[in-house]
Amino acid sequence: MGGTANSDSAAIGRARAAFAEGRRRLAAQLAGEVLDRDPMSLDALEVMALVRRASGDVAEAERLLRTAIAAAPTRHWPRDDLARLMLESGRPHVAEQVCRDAIKADPANANAQAMLGSLLSGREELVGGAAHLRAAIALVGPHPQLQANLGRNLARQGRLAEGERLLREAVAGAPESLQALAWLAETLEQDRRFDEASTVLDAAEKLAARQNTDVTLQRATLLSRTPDWRRGLALLDSAPMLSGAALLQRGRLRDRAARYDEAWQDFISGKAALARASGRHYPRGAVDRLIADLRAFFAPDPFRAMAAAPVKQGTPQPIFILGFPRSGTTLVEQVLASHSRIRAGGELPFAAELSAIAAELSGGAYPTCFEALPADLRASLATALRDHYLARAEAYGLLLPDADFFTDKMPLNALYLPLLRLAFPAAPLVAVKRHPLDVMVSAMSHDFTHGFDCGYALEDAAHHYAATSALTDYWRDGLGFPMHELRYEDLVAAQRAETAALMGHLGLATEPAQLAFHTSPRFAPTPSYAQVQEPLNDRSIGRWRHHAPPLEPARIVLSEAIARGSYAG
Repeated sequence: MGGTANSDSAAIGRARAAFAEGRRRLAAQLAGEVLDRDPMSLDALEVMALVRRASGDVAEAERLLRTAIAAAPTRHWPRDDLARLMLESGRPHVAEQVCRDAIKADPANANAQAMLGSLLSGREELVGGAAHLRAAIALVGPHPQLQANLGRNLARQGRLAEGERLLREAVAGAPESLQALAWLAETLEQDRRFDEASTVLDAAEKLAARQNTDVTLQRATLLSRTPDWRRGLALLDSAPMLSGAALLQRGRLRDRAARYDEAWQDFISGKAALARASGRHYPRGAVDRLIADLRAFFAPDPFRAMAAAPVKQGTPQPIFILGFPRSGTTLVEQVLASHSRIRAGGELPFAAELSAIAAELSGGAYPTCFEALPADLRASLATALRDHYLARAEAYGLLLPDADFFTDKMPLNALYLPLLRLAFPAAPLVAVKRHPLDVMVSAMSHDFTHGFDCGYALEDAAHHYAATSALTDYWRDGLGFPMHELRYEDLVAAQRAETAALMGHLGLATEPAQLAFHTSPRFAPTPSYAQVQEPLNDRSIGRWRHHAPPLEPARIVLSEAIARGSYAG
């Protein structure tokens, strides 16, 4: 027995050495011989999985790693390797589940905590991502990459001071990390500290030159915030190749310089490049079916047959801000959050969670068959949804004793508004409107993933706008949801009166800070952050006229929404 063990150990040592030397066939042969004697040998499974992974045989590598997990459920490396394999093979959702399983098996798995934190951060689940990144740091101590990832996560939540501190620590710990330097410069720019951001970018440029890359996009973005914005445009104009994000930035600057045809081409090319790089596409048929199902499920009579949840007294209530991305919802949230009794929640992911809970509790009856919804669930569902939403809001730090309200501006809220209305029957609803064609121009010039990735092609964005606009009007007119409609153009033209009307809908008096929202120290972590750091202006009104010819297909799709809003065009 001992001789066999020693022989296997020696064979594994030779197999590892062969793999390190690139002799995969020999490594596989040696590991295979060990597996013939002991099919659950962790060392042999590891070597064989490495060989299959290096050879591109993802399916076999996955099988071997899952075998290793079954053999040793508490060991870290099989789960860690499997999660990395799933990421490399373009299966992030599987990687996420592997990480969750790994943490469930052992919360002290630092690699799983770090990977899950990065995965969640990458898809904008920032609060959850930050929790796992913090857990990883608590396990391994200060680590520059983890500090950088957490710092950027916090900055994207709007917590710029915390993010800056961590990013500076990451730069100190890894001075050659271009990523950490670039993120630090971005955070300083977002905090309106342009000179400091420029100094950091100077250091980043020197480092980038040694690494055969550049920070042209970051420099152009910084310059776009200053009177020297044309120099940023010149940098991008002279760049030989641009990423999708850089094309969008150049397009915005070309638009600002009245180079409208070139700007539109940059928008189209930039969005196409981003879609190719990410694999994102708009599932139009599935979205249309979902909307049809929701309208049928929440017809007036069925909706009235469901019991609304009682208002939970003594707890801040949500304000649901409805509107297509780039319609002015960030501006409205900034106005609201400048009030002493209102906190900014941002784009909270809770509505989609409520939809998943309703589907689970109903055994799949929601959202396709109201008649199959059990009677007891019709009476209890709303309270269950309310309690889940409030528990999540508390975890996000939104249920503060000095606040009456907090905002929720997730664009998906329009889809699931009846669920939100059942859970919070007294919550204020604010529907933000803007000329649909101006929304299209802004949507095509910025990257966003809301709306089932509709924003990567003009036709998809227009289709989704038309569908969700009609759905919102149905909730208002068909189900009688009381909404305060706020037109972006009216707010620009009559800020004081429109702000007073908005606050009247909430039952609060306007505060002076709301009329000077652009001076708020709060950072709005959306693509609109720069705009809401400026006083109200009319520069974005009527932009669509400069792009009328390429917008014609969208104008046809949006004709009803344009007419309903009494807009020209």
